[in-house]
Amino acid sequence: MHSQGPASPVLESLSREERRAFDGDLGETQRKLMQTMVLYAEALQADRLVDVQGPGHLVINDSRAGWGARVEFLEELADAGLKAAFPFTIDPPAPYRDSALQLDAVQTKAMDERYVHEDRYQSLLFKLGLKKRHEATCTPWFTQVGNKPGFGQILAWAESSAVVYVNSVLGARTHRNAGVIELISNLVGKTPHAGLLTDEGRRAGHLIRIETSQLPDPQVLGNLIGEAVWDGVPYVAGLDRHLKPIPNSATLQFLHDLGTTCAVAGGVGLFHVENITPEAVQRGRALLRREATELIIDDRACQAIRQRIHSNSSSEQIKPDMCLAGCPHLTLDQLHDWTRRIGEQMQRHGRTRLAVDTILVAAPAVIKAFSHSGEDYQRLTGWGVRLSSFCLEGLMQDRAIAPAAVVTSSNKLRHYNTGVYLFDDEELARIVVTGSASPR
Repeated sequence: MHSQGPASPVLESLSREERRAFDGDLGETQRKLMQTMVLYAEALQADRLVDVQGPGHLVINDSRAGWGARVEFLEELADAGLKAAFPFTIDPPAPYRDSALQLDAVQTKAMDERYVHEDRYQSLLFKLGLKKRHEATCTPWFTQVGNKPGFGQILAWAESSAVVYVNSVLGARTHRNAGVIELISNLVGKTPHAGLLTDEGRRAGHLIRIETSQLPDPQVLGNLIGEAVWDGVPYVAGLDRHLKPIPNSATLQFLHDLGTTCAVAGGVGLFHVENITPEAVQRGRALLRREATELIIDDRACQAIRQRIHSNSSSEQIKPDMCLAGCPHLTLDQLHDWTRRIGEQMQRHGRTRLAVDTILVAAPAVIKAFSHSGEDYQRLTGWGVRLSSFCLEGLMQDRAIAPAAVVTSSNKLRHYNTGVYLFDDEELARIVVTGSASPR
């Protein structure tokens, strides 16, 4: 299989070993993988393939039809003896057999039928290089998880919230790959040299000036920026008036929420924050393209977005069946923050148990650390909060188990699903304690 027309620069740049794989000298499976990677590189207008330099992270998290890689595909890869050069982590699965959901017999049967291949699926991923079974998370760079890439390291990731974080906050380099492509890249050990992997591709085409009176809500700001720049690279100026330098934990959490929502509301895979994120600290406004557009964001603009994304959230008609928080997965600090918030509301309203069924999700390793970190774990679970690690999107997109009305503080969860109502963290804590989503 060769490209039609002029000679492909990607083909011409292949090393001897890469060419052998492309031509099928290393087996049929290797041939298909390398030819797929060359086609992908050509589609991105890359000049060559480059080595993947760090551990992978896969978004293909479970065996649902149409959701991840087909089991037959994984079997062919495993039978060919392929394995990723670096052990990889994986996104959280849908809530298959998850005790936190307390599914009834009908729902359990539906899950068993839907995920009949799940055990085999996970075993095959383990053969291909999955780092740990039952440790899935969409936040693999957390200290407790241990898949944190280094500055400048070339990766092949696909999970949108992870891609934008490692590109922007850690300074690693990855495309916002499609699902399955990231698995192929990590098995081949190659990724196209183009776009966000290049210095030129990481320059910003949009200057975003923040002129708010105080630090804006990162999910509101991210929604506004994502819609404005779509898949462009924004350079954000003015936030350094409100944020402390990295590695301040509050700053990191703000950047995480900002990037996640930029990636959801648009297609952002990289942003720079003046005097805060590593490449902006190093290069400053030299990162801006000469033709960069300019956008000013003030309090009025933030309020308009807030009213739109919270537009139905204060209706007295909402009777929440469940509260879900942790999309993306919560940090250890956030679990402690939720304990504080809920505790304050319990005391204020004279309650000892939650009025709304509540599940907080985090990486298994983060929940384990939280359970060993003192009395907060006992307090939180004692009030009725359940902790788990499944994918909230997976739950909401499965009609057999999805609650009809969900309250959350995750704009990502709201964006992708119906029947989900967005609130600020403090307001959400009041709702789960009192059971009322109406205005105070």
